[in-house]
Amino acid sequence: MRGLLDRWRAYGSRWNRVRPTLAGVWYLLVLLGVTIGALNTGNNVVYVVLAALLSVLVVNNFLAEWNLRGLTVQRQLPAELYAGHEAVGGLVLENPRRWGGALAVEVEERDGGRARARFDEVPARERRELPGTWCFPARGTARFSTVRVGSTYPFGLLRRYRDLVIPGEVLVYPAPEREPPPLGAAGDGPGAASRGGADATGEFLGLRAYNAGDPVRRIHWPTSARVGEPQVVVRAGEAGSEVMVEVDPRARGDARERAIGRATGRVLWHARRGDAVGLTADGRRLPPSSGAAHRRRLLTVLAELP
Repeated sequence: MRGLLDRWRAYGSRWNRVRPTLAGVWYLLVLLGVTIGALNTGNNVVYVVLAALLSVLVVNNFLAEWNLRGLTVQRQLPAELYAGHEAVGGLVLENPRRWGGALAVEVEERDGGRARARFDEVPARERRELPGTWCFPARGTARFSTVRVGSTYPFGLLRRYRDLVIPGEVLVYPAPEREPPPLGAAGDGPGAASRGGADATGEFLGLRAYNAGDPVRRIHWPTSARVGEPQVVVRAGEAGSEVMVEVDPRARGDARERAIGRATGRVLWHARRGDAVGLTADGRRLPPSSGAAHRRRLLTVLAELP
């Protein structure tokens, strides 16, 4: 059934659909009135006015059809998406025509995320990218199907649009808790941590983003000025910390979702601190490690929990 629906959408994407705008409704009412007047009076001047009004519609139809002809859309999805949180990616509109730019084109995600962008102009044989904001209500795999391309060009009387079938999917991570969790003592249960001193002076290992409570003297000012936000030096004494995060196996229903969100917040917070983070969830155990790839592996496990 889904395959049949996709084929029907693909067939419908070949044709533009039309809806009058508010200005277009008034224009059509005036046109109707002039038509009735011309038929009742037989006045040549009224027929001239009627012909002029119809000519505007003909020109509008021709230019509007050409404006949307051949346009294609691509998504540039955000690197990470969290349930209930907005994330900025990109929408790319390409105009492959040999001549004639595309003007005042709106692109809107129809099935997921509700991202949208308005392109003022895309010249012939060029492409433009504008930011789009995605937001999904729940964790897990979110699927896309159609993107709507529309415009009220040239006179704003009619809105023409076309739904392009562009399938895709993205993994949405759980919504993290807002408050950072406290660090527990080693062996102190779920979320416990064993970490080195905050003022470690060992071998230089790299930089990380500043967190509240970090000593100001450990900020690396040249790098902070270059990237536009404070960066803190990470040394061997600090990076030896290990944290195990556990999803409460007894939680059910809404409590389980809160437990997953709490675990997500802990993973993110400790990863920003430079800790080696591990995870225990539904009998699965991932040993502590660090790095962006490992952090995303933990978030993927949390997002895919039943």
